[in-house]
Amino acid sequence: MTVYEINERETKEIAKSCTKNEEGFWHNLRKYLREYAEVTGLHGFRYVAEKRSTPEKIVWGLLLMISLGGCVYMINDVVYKYENSPVVVSFATEDTPLYQIPFPAVTICPEGKYSKQAFNYSDLYYRIDDGKEVDKTNLTMFHHLSLVCEDHFNIFENETLDNQFFKTISETKIDPTDMFATCFYNDEFYCEKLFTPVIIDEGLCYSFNIFGREDIFKDHVYNYDQYYHVPHKIADYFDMETGYKENAGVVAYPRRALMSGVDNGFTVFFSFDEGLDDPLCTGPLHGFRVLIHSPWDVPLLRKHYFRMPSNKVVAAAMEAEIVHTSKDLRKFGPNKRKCYMHDERPLKHFKMYTQSNCLLECRTNHTLKKCGCVEYFMPRDNATAICGYPLHKCDIESKHNLKIRHTEYNKDVSNICDCKPDCSNLKFTIETSQDNYYEKEFLKSLKYADTESNSRAWSLLHIYFKEEQVKTMERNELYGISDLISSFGGVLGLFTGFSLLSSCEILYFCCLRIFCNKKIHGSWSGP
Repeated sequence: MTVYEINERETKEIAKSCTKNEEGFWHNLRKYLREYAEVTGLHGFRYVAEKRSTPEKIVWGLLLMISLGGCVYMINDVVYKYENSPVVVSFATEDTPLYQIPFPAVTICPEGKYSKQAFNYSDLYYRIDDGKEVDKTNLTMFHHLSLVCEDHFNIFENETLDNQFFKTISETKIDPTDMFATCFYNDEFYCEKLFTPVIIDEGLCYSFNIFGREDIFKDHVYNYDQYYHVPHKIADYFDMETGYKENAGVVAYPRRALMSGVDNGFTVFFSFDEGLDDPLCTGPLHGFRVLIHSPWDVPLLRKHYFRMPSNKVVAAAMEAEIVHTSKDLRKFGPNKRKCYMHDERPLKHFKMYTQSNCLLECRTNHTLKKCGCVEYFMPRDNATAICGYPLHKCDIESKHNLKIRHTEYNKDVSNICDCKPDCSNLKFTIETSQDNYYEKEFLKSLKYADTESNSRAWSLLHIYFKEEQVKTMERNELYGISDLISSFGGVLGLFTGFSLLSSCEILYFCCLRIFCNKKIHGSWSGP
């Protein structure tokens, strides 16, 4: 036998030995898996491993594949919800008592923007229209008032205004005593103590129960005179997240909503002279505009309001809805929870975050960038100019630009401005009813002298809560870690009969049993 033949024979024997060892491994593996399938608590595996007919094995194999596929699908759905929708808003198990929430802020704007006794807008308008000479002081005041009056024509040269604008508004305002006769809220009766003057998009208005400028605006924001002045520090009584503090008594600020009903609400008795309204400035309407809003929001009456007509009695019945947010949700980002905590999204001009204030700041920034100035009611520092009438068109284009972006990108304006809802918020829904108010006839029967004026009008407004309880919602974690594990276990148990002991069983067959088999039987697969 040659050396070549010997080497060839040895090579064949080695190859045969390797093949035999490989076949032995797969044989042992099949035996070991069959042994596991016969004893495991997982459903269906024993029928595939048993020495039964092929059709039976095929049927059970298909059933196992379908079951495992459904299991994977359901687990993927649970993981998707955990990653993308970890928060759920649901009804709370208990409603909130009415006394735990503040009474809303009530902002009232007269249709008359100025006092005709202080300045005659119409007279100056026709003098200008007729080409008559007008002195610079009156022309400046006319320019200032044109921003709060109805649009007419542009004859002004100054594109921007300074803080003299607010002085004009203050000097020509209608005296509150010529509008508000009497006000009632619990034991408080004087309108001058209940109302705070504010400058908003409808000019000079009056707010009840609103936060003061120290609590709404940052220190750099310019505020003229006593606008937004409230002689109370909110932090002493109230917190945006948790509500009234323990040391806050019944008489706190913002004022509490103690009970439901008209007798526990806010009542305003109006008495005003319609003859003092200037139709050229105010248009064909008389009376007032009213907005009910959260005390911490800057009111904007061009967006939402209801009418308070002349010689009418209006009842505004309110319902409140409050949303609480679990502190555990802070671990999720705003994009996942789809809301901002009040201290989470810093605003340039406002001390606290609310969606309404954020949208106003967004519009302010957009107007400043496009026009180089802002509208008179927007928050600004002392170095930022007010847009005059020549830039009024720019203001409108800036406002419409946000709407155009909303259309082009199919996005909500709140998304463009990154103004998500407040995580904890308070909303009010209002149902109004009205009837004729015959105060003039009543006063005539009493021979009251002021009824001789046919232009004098009286109106009455009641604002109150309908219910003693507040509808309460809770924003909670949809899937915590324990919920996620429970969901996994439930899905695995439903489709396969899997349990915690099943995982221990798998680990036992993969580790300890192999080691013990080798020690006892000399083979990892057993005897």
